[in-house]
Amino acid sequence: MNSKGRRVAVLGTGNIGADLGERLLLDKDFELVAVVGRRSDSPGLQRFQGRVPHVLSGGITALLEIVNDFDGVFDGTSAHDHLHHWDVLHAANKWVIDLTPSRLGQPLVPALVGQVDAMVLNDNFSWNYSMISCGGQSSAVILHAICENAVDIEEVEISSSIAALSAGPATRTNIDEYIDTTENLARIVSGCAKAKSILVLNPADPPIMMRTTVHVKAAHFDLEKITIRAQQLVEGIQKYVPGYDIVLKPYLNAEGHVTATAKVTGAGYVLPEYAGNLDIINSAAVETARLHLQKLI
Repeated sequence: MNSKGRRVAVLGTGNIGADLGERLLLDKDFELVAVVGRRSDSPGLQRFQGRVPHVLSGGITALLEIVNDFDGVFDGTSAHDHLHHWDVLHAANKWVIDLTPSRLGQPLVPALVGQVDAMVLNDNFSWNYSMISCGGQSSAVILHAICENAVDIEEVEISSSIAALSAGPATRTNIDEYIDTTENLARIVSGCAKAKSILVLNPADPPIMMRTTVHVKAAHFDLEKITIRAQQLVEGIQKYVPGYDIVLKPYLNAEGHVTATAKVTGAGYVLPEYAGNLDIINSAAVETARLHLQKLI
């Protein structure tokens, strides 16, 4: 990849930020130049000492002190904080990947670029892409496969269950925003106004693997076409999320109702493989950044 735009910073040092940092250090398409948190004693910040040129506390203020050293930012903080972060990063002409459920940027699921009209890449350097939520990323391809082969869709539902140990403070604080942003994704993909999202933080010990179930109610389905299409899209998403798979293939669970379930096995960069929620959203974030930079070249 051309070197233009590839110097990146990670803002936020919770589970998402720490996992992202580890991924980016191993990715030849990016140069991780900064990891930024709020507290100098943050474990997520300390893990990158001596491994990244700039390891900074002080949040967005500290990041702006090195504004000429990076091209793009992965924001793994909170939905509320992202609103301010985008204001200042946009003014600084930086591209941004938003991993919070702020619903501010362009919603994008990499596997659906070119498949869903609303999911487009931009050739403007200063651009904001929303990664929606882990539930949004894990449900989108299944939902698209079903709705593409359904008639008169009446309602859709996305239900995700993740290990409580994989959900950090920001995830817990942003539950309402998570629901809103995931439901918006469901409306974009399905074209159906009636959308519902559910998130369960399961405290089971040992921790459960991430699973997302999609329900669609419609007048008619072509189940054979749905199954074929779902497999095609799964193969697309597995190119950047190897641990993604459909464990319950689309089926008619009642007249006018189709259901399917995906499981995400995490790559284990920071937390064990049960943290598929980190894997799906962070893999999507890195892939989105890669696609955006390819668009710029």
